[in-house]
Amino acid sequence: MSFGSNLEKLRKERKISQSKLGNALGITQQMISSYEKDISSPNIDTLVKIADFFEISIDRLVGHIAKSENPASQKIQFDYLFDSFSLEDKERCLFILKTLLLDREKTNENLFIKKNC
Repeated sequence: MSFGSNLEKLRKERKISQSKLGNALGITQQMISSYEKDISSPNIDTLVKIADFFEISIDRLVGHIAKSENPASQKIQFDYLFDSFSLEDKERCLFILKTLLLDREKTNENLFIKKNC
């Protein structure tokens, strides 16, 4: 997804008008529109303001996913994907992660019991 598409999606998910977003960022509604249409791109200061406003990373905002397979990159990829979820999907994801951790704990407990019997 392009920066403009991401911006529009984030704005609409939060039910914020272009005008309100522009006011919050100190720019015009027309500039928000031009970003969403990929006619123009924000400077780095504005990009940081937008990312902070939506409480997401700049990578997520611009649609960048690191290609490396190192653990730090995997965390970046996870964060990017998690940030793209709706609130309901985030809750589901957290439930699944907690379930995996509980299952791992139970498996480790069973292995410990078998070794010590």
